[in-house]
Amino acid sequence: MIVSGALALQLVAALLVGLGGIVVYSSGSALLADATAGAQRARVFGQQVALGTIAAFASAYAAGLLADPIARALGVAPSSLLVVRVLVALGGAVAAASALPILFVRAVPVRAGEQETPLRRGLLLRFAAVEAIFGFGAGSFIPFVNLFLADRFGLPFAGIGLSLGAIAVGGSLGALLHGIHLAPRLGELRSAVLVQLLSVPFAVLAGVAPFAALVVASLAVRAGLMYGSTSTYRSFQLSSFRPAERAGVSAVLSIAWSATSALGSISSGALRTRLGDAGWSLNVGTLAVAYVAAALLALAFFARHEPRGDVADVDVAAAPHSVP
Repeated sequence: MIVSGALALQLVAALLVGLGGIVVYSSGSALLADATAGAQRARVFGQQVALGTIAAFASAYAAGLLADPIARALGVAPSSLLVVRVLVALGGAVAAASALPILFVRAVPVRAGEQETPLRRGLLLRFAAVEAIFGFGAGSFIPFVNLFLADRFGLPFAGIGLSLGAIAVGGSLGALLHGIHLAPRLGELRSAVLVQLLSVPFAVLAGVAPFAALVVASLAVRAGLMYGSTSTYRSFQLSSFRPAERAGVSAVLSIAWSATSALGSISSGALRTRLGDAGWSLNVGTLAVAYVAAALLALAFFARHEPRGDVADVDVAAAPHSVP
């Protein structure tokens, strides 16, 4: 992706990055779920998301600060494609280095055993349907926030980096607070759905606000709500499956989200090409409709469902209080 300007090679490289990302995400999520007790899982997932978003803040802010000195060193404009490639290369080096501490993580013993196939398949299909709708909505706008800020408000690299950092900080605070305060009081599913729905007005406001500061503030609140719900909902999902199933389940759900996110990104790009700046408003509208639909569908599917994946010796399908 860094050295080639050919579209076909760019697509192949992006495919490989995506494949690697799904392996890392699914394995890491399963490992974290196996290493935590069910009652504490939402809080621990929130801490994981918070650490990741704080790192995102640091990286976005650093990228914005580094753009000008890198451009001067190379003798090009800060907006040059060469500067972007150097920044991506630096990010890739940091990502590669993150493999080193993982080598020192002890493997968690995983109990054998799976849930009955009809139950497991039914749960997985329902969770995947919700993930697919969320993915389409997110893909319609979230990957392009930096372009949105540049196109609509003309922000420079440094301003975009600071804005993305502020949004990431909002996400990290939401992830921490949701797992500590909301999930224990309202339950994992209801607390997740509540903040997912509450995030929609802030996304809509970001799409129509006339000032960059208001847009960034709205997106930061939206990120806080959605990142909080994401960590808790992920805990709810993985707690519904046995330890031996979690890595595979996480991978399938990641693929369901990523595939529709790609479709959302393609369609949103086509809209902006056709409609210009008005396309951004439609992109945000697509996100809002998809988020509302996915949140309500999750509530309809799982309102009476109690995760029982941690109970290895209980027949989940026969449990009278568990409705898949």
